[in-house]
Amino acid sequence: MLRFIVCPTLLLACVIAQATSPDAPHRAIVHFDNATSARQAAVNTSRTFGARTGQHVTHVRTLAAGGELFELSDAASLERLAEGRGVVEVEPDIYLQPLLVTNPLWKRQWALNDARVGIDAEVAWKRTRGEGAVVAVLDTGIVPHPEFDGQLLGGYDFISDVDEARDGGGRDADPTDEGDWNEIGECRARQFIPSSWHGSHVAGIVAARQNDGLGMTGIAPAAKVLPVRVLGKCGGATSDIADAIVWAAGGKVAGVPANKHRADVINLSLGTPRACGKAFAKAIARARSRGTAVVAAAGNATENVSTSSPANCAGVVSVAALARQGDVAWYSNYGADVTLAAPGGSNSGVKYDDIVSTVDTGERQRTRSGYAYYPGTSMAAPHVAGLVALMRSVDPKIDVDAVTRQLVDNARPYPGRCPEGCGAGLADAGATVDAVYEDRAAARFD
Repeated sequence: MLRFIVCPTLLLACVIAQATSPDAPHRAIVHFDNATSARQAAVNTSRTFGARTGQHVTHVRTLAAGGELFELSDAASLERLAEGRGVVEVEPDIYLQPLLVTNPLWKRQWALNDARVGIDAEVAWKRTRGEGAVVAVLDTGIVPHPEFDGQLLGGYDFISDVDEARDGGGRDADPTDEGDWNEIGECRARQFIPSSWHGSHVAGIVAARQNDGLGMTGIAPAAKVLPVRVLGKCGGATSDIADAIVWAAGGKVAGVPANKHRADVINLSLGTPRACGKAFAKAIARARSRGTAVVAAAGNATENVSTSSPANCAGVVSVAALARQGDVAWYSNYGADVTLAAPGGSNSGVKYDDIVSTVDTGERQRTRSGYAYYPGTSMAAPHVAGLVALMRSVDPKIDVDAVTRQLVDNARPYPGRCPEGCGAGLADAGATVDAVYEDRAAARFD
């Protein structure tokens, strides 16, 4: 979800993601050939680049999925890094943005219960509510909320920049959302932008408690959420997000304690307008090799999804947004790389046509728990991530390719218009979970 969610009257002005944080240092991820070791690459690059150009370059760390992170004295040095010995590719350490646009609120949860444009969650719940499944939400972090009581696992804060993190430190074991508000001039904001509590909104769509007398229910209310903080006040760095993907899937990240709860699926409701770089490609491939599916929001720029990373990366389940009336949402990205769509809201000015979920009500820091209606492909993606949790609950051994195949094969035709390509159709939780359940049952007798 891009930041337009918190300034809906200025949607077009807010929809474009910034490629880099204005406050971030100049950093690059360098990929070397296999003959060059990480240690050798770090030493050689720092020494020879400085001698050749007279400019300072510092090796920061090795990324978990491969690639070396360097800090440069100025942005102009980026292209010259590619001239180094053994260098295969150099990519800027781009900042990504959150992609914004008996439960009392059940009647407002059209995304789950509407027979025409919802995803048919009630049929899926006859089989499972997500017991045993883990969904990693890589986002702004999480805030305390009654809907999350008993729903959260111990996550991690992967934001390495102290100023971005707003918590007084770098990476740590506390994934609490410290607020992503912007004062005027901060992160290029032209007006005050309040905190979105984006990660909590996404997490609520996945696994808010059910039948607790509170506001709403998640699509997988018996699943657990692994909160992973990767987005701060100006967004999040590619290098941090790539490491977080590996960690969420149970992989090793230097200097970070092991993740004891490997995710069945990772939700990425974030993005930036560029091709899929090697850092994301490697991290996603590593996650999939460990059995973790990766779901990403297609983006909110009304453009072809081929221009939006990480939704355009190989192996990702890319999710477009459906509006309340059944058409693809006007803001949603589209194209051949979209896997399928899910309800994301209309962004029409009618709040009940958007997606209700959990937030804090504070404009800057946390104040009290509440609910809010947001539109965006950021809201569509966790509906699918939650559906994957239901699938893994009925068949824990279903592999990542079979997950995608079942999502595609059991999607139903769009109830409205999608003239420029929105994948297989509308995600259908009931049909998909039934198919996975029946395939597993049949396999027992083979």
